[in-house]
Amino acid sequence: GVTSTYSSQLPGGFGVRSAHNGRILPVVRTGAPVDQVAAYSWTGSRWREVPVQVDERFPYFLANARSDFGFFSGTDQELTYAWAPDRHSTGEEAWKKVFGTCEARYADPATLAADIATAKKAGIYTPGPQETEQDYTHAMADPVAGLDDDDEVALQAGDAGVMAPPGTAAPKGASDGQTVAVADPLDPAGTRYLYLFRKAGGSSFTAATSPVQMQRDADADRWIDRGSFADSDPQKLGTSNTGYGANLPGPVCGKDAAGNDVVVRQSTDRFPSDAMTVTTPAYRLRATGRWMVRELEVRKPGALGRGTGRGQYGADLVDRWKGRAFQQSPDSSISVVGFEDEQVNWEANASLLGWRSGPVRSIREVWGADSGTNVTKTETYYAGADVYRYRVRVHPIPSDGLYTSWDYNRGSVGTYYNLLHPEGVPIDGRNDDTGSIDALPVTGSPAYLDAPDPTFDLPSAVDRPEQVAGTGSNGSLVYVFEFKGATSAVNASAVPYYRDDACLDDGTGDDPVQRPYPGEASTDPRVQQGYAALAGKPYASLACTDKQGAYASHGIHFLATHDSDNATLGVPVTEIDGQQWRYSVPLEAPANVIAQYAPNVVTPLQAVVTPFA
Repeated sequence: GVTSTYSSQLPGGFGVRSAHNGRILPVVRTGAPVDQVAAYSWTGSRWREVPVQVDERFPYFLANARSDFGFFSGTDQELTYAWAPDRHSTGEEAWKKVFGTCEARYADPATLAADIATAKKAGIYTPGPQETEQDYTHAMADPVAGLDDDDEVALQAGDAGVMAPPGTAAPKGASDGQTVAVADPLDPAGTRYLYLFRKAGGSSFTAATSPVQMQRDADADRWIDRGSFADSDPQKLGTSNTGYGANLPGPVCGKDAAGNDVVVRQSTDRFPSDAMTVTTPAYRLRATGRWMVRELEVRKPGALGRGTGRGQYGADLVDRWKGRAFQQSPDSSISVVGFEDEQVNWEANASLLGWRSGPVRSIREVWGADSGTNVTKTETYYAGADVYRYRVRVHPIPSDGLYTSWDYNRGSVGTYYNLLHPEGVPIDGRNDDTGSIDALPVTGSPAYLDAPDPTFDLPSAVDRPEQVAGTGSNGSLVYVFEFKGATSAVNASAVPYYRDDACLDDGTGDDPVQRPYPGEASTDPRVQQGYAALAGKPYASLACTDKQGAYASHGIHFLATHDSDNATLGVPVTEIDGQQWRYSVPLEAPANVIAQYAPNVVTPLQAVVTPFA
């Protein structure tokens, strides 16, 4: 392989919105053609072809001066994926789709001059040093041809077999083999083997044959903006801090009486919905946007191997993925700068950097979260697990810091497990974690925050597993968070967060009831009137279960953060870089399965590659 070398324009890029605001220097040598890679295992008597996915990567240079905080973030380097489709995978570099009247699209090669002229007039065509006008008609390919040292080869460990006997000939039509020994640190004698070869045409497996199917909604590219929602709409997006996003101007459309698209207004900040569904043999997940992940169903045990129709999965377990900055709830008085959440703040102030689906996994990456102009979230979906990697690049966040958490639907989940409570505690809307604080000690002012409770959980969220079990046969979800890279050591204040509190209204959510006026404090008369209307009785007589609550809401809490935006250097020296794994486990009844799944992250499999002889 060959390692890419590069230089970047730092910290500038003012006036530029580009993921390529830097330059990758030419590399003379090239690696094996990625479309010729095929994988096999040895069954004991013959070769068996198995799925393999080659995802090329190269450095991106993220810059978005259209954001109000772009001056602080400047340009940040990130090693990420070439989203370009190929014979084996589908995908697109989505952030370039700034053109189109009613739907986001690339520039049209047939009308390129007109598209570029319109975009220049709007101030949204700002190519980086590596780009030309033609580059806005398609995804950028890896500048280094063939397999190089920053690319990833994805295989499924479950496909590994026994070692091929010495002298075994390569599969028909294959050559240049590599042996991949997959070792388990917890079972040294259990090494298994996979084999990579070069073959004309490469693998027989494609995105169409993958166990992981990512399906974007039919209207995922349709332009919307904050004006697409009524102020009272519980689904409204982008009503706060609108200057922090991509700020893409242009028309937004509606439908006339005949169902035809018609322009209804000119917007200064439009964005596509980017809604999608992921379906695998183990789970079904639904996201209605970039940060709005809001449904997860685990396969029914008796339905394994019976397709992926809706009836094959249990109840929806997840109310919402939730993100919080500065404070846990809009009702809190702890922050002097306000409250941010995933819905009215981050969702509309982010862009989809790209998405990709192949024979083994699907990937998509989100770029931007309010004043974290170059914050990114990479979602990776495997057959039995999904992974969320966060690269936090933002100004200092004072206490109460940052939260990333999962909230659940009342009644669909029943038991929470961690290492200190292997027997499990009931998920009933009554807190077992005593680290939760609801008011300031002297004044009694509402101040919702969370601190580690050593009697309930370990003090660090890193490499510490937890599990949420669904009721009945709804399955279980096992989580493990890990840091990636040395830059995260600058901020090690990642502590566990847990709230099982029916009375905590944290400002957004869909269950037990949809939150009226998301993001506003529950003392707001509009919020109270909304709750009363939903329950059909006066607000003063409502129980906690008549409002939005936290049911086993858990995740990672960064108590306070430093300047994680790489100190204006543009290269990753201070960013917080961590990822959370989640395993979807079909079960007939709730049971603690942490020990079976957590070692995948805490003591991961090790791969050793040697030439096949």
